[in-house]
Amino acid sequence: MVLIGEFFLARDDESARQVRPRSSHDFPAVRCDGIYPDDAVLTWEARLTGTRSELRDVVPMANDGFTVFAVPEPLSAALAAAGRDRLRATALVWAEAASEPGDPISPDDAVDLLERAAALAISRTEKHLDLYCWYFAP
Repeated sequence: MVLIGEFFLARDDESARQVRPRSSHDFPAVRCDGIYPDDAVLTWEARLTGTRSELRDVVPMANDGFTVFAVPEPLSAALAAAGRDRLRATALVWAEAASEPGDPISPDDAVDLLERAAALAISRTEKHLDLYCWYFAP
């Protein structure tokens, strides 16, 4: 299970590479502890866009279990454009699928996380930043 993770906004890949567990940064961020965010992102994208992008590693996972990836642009745009009802429906489908072995998350927590990730996606456009995610899964 992922111990810690975070969706965050950064200027570019180089800035995103500087983020590490237990380090402080000034980027707008949303915690996503206890899940595999790469799996979540692929599920959200399939549900919101009907497609699945390949995730682009900014820091490839090594033996230490740490990685940073860029959230695909189609998903970032879909999160920013989705209304509350669509986000909720997506979160509930994801929570149900994640209740299988892997990423258990309650429906309420799934809705909360997806709404907060969507808020990041909205502010991403306003601030001219990109959406990334890091997580640590030892």
